[in-house]
Amino acid sequence: MKAWLKFTLGFIVIVVIAGAGFAWWVYHKPHRDINNEIAVKVEANALLDAFKQNEKTASAKYNDKVLELSGIVKEASKNEAGNWVVNIENTTQTGSITVAFSALQDAIQPFDSISYKGICAGYFPEDNSVVVNEAVLLFKSKTDTTKKITASVEPVQKDSILNFSTKKGSVKFVSPTDPDVSAINNEVSSKINGAGEIRFSLLFKGFQFKYAEMQTHFNEEYVESEKYPRASFTGTIQNIKSIDLTKDGKYTAKVVGTLTMHGVTKPVQTSATLNISKGKITAAATIGIILSDFNIDASAVTEKVDLEINCNYSQL
Repeated sequence: MKAWLKFTLGFIVIVVIAGAGFAWWVYHKPHRDINNEIAVKVEANALLDAFKQNEKTASAKYNDKVLELSGIVKEASKNEAGNWVVNIENTTQTGSITVAFSALQDAIQPFDSISYKGICAGYFPEDNSVVVNEAVLLFKSKTDTTKKITASVEPVQKDSILNFSTKKGSVKFVSPTDPDVSAINNEVSSKINGAGEIRFSLLFKGFQFKYAEMQTHFNEEYVESEKYPRASFTGTIQNIKSIDLTKDGKYTAKVVGTLTMHGVTKPVQTSATLNISKGKITAAATIGIILSDFNIDASAVTEKVDLEINCNYSQL
């Protein structure tokens, strides 16, 4: 073999190996480590007001940015992944920030005063709520504000209809043909009431993938989360009269409604299992969807995904 041909073939082999190695690294590169990222300091009131006044402008300014905030914890518990999720109201009690911590070992309790930084995932306009993911705790102290909060809130007569809610529901999607095509969102907002009305809302940027590049492709190429940041479901439990939300037990709920995502709304239906115990509801359901029905072209990856839903509701 001539020397020039050997050189050319060798060069091509080196380029192919280098290219394959680079592609593997890009596809498998780890998620962001925000510990060393400089955060944008912002007050909770200012952040919520910015989204409420102009969501598009606020999204461009804050989404995917590392923010540093502080506040007093109203609610705190662990999500399906075993990570702490806390809810912090703004000082005027007109909105809230849901903070999902990443691998936090310290326990967090209501009335803890905390400062933290995390990645802004987006906004729920119906609740005037911002979600911050992959948060790290910067400072924590105990603040006894019980008397102050109690005194500042006037007694409110409870609605005659029972209402339950959660801000840390779980929705996992997985391809029935390729188990590697999967991701989970543990910051799903959901409400259910005694009249059988039920709704879900989630931010696409709340989905966590095994590899960062998968997450990038999902948000930029498939669901276009900058243009369509949320998905929502609104529906009813058709057999609500046979379900007693005040009585412990296991029930099967027939759910019918509409799913909206990527700018498309389609009717869907499923059966959900409701476990009621001590005033709390645990719900589980699976919905299969065809992505092309929602104008999502993911044919190179999968045509269909199953949405696995799990929520633990508390009474309002």
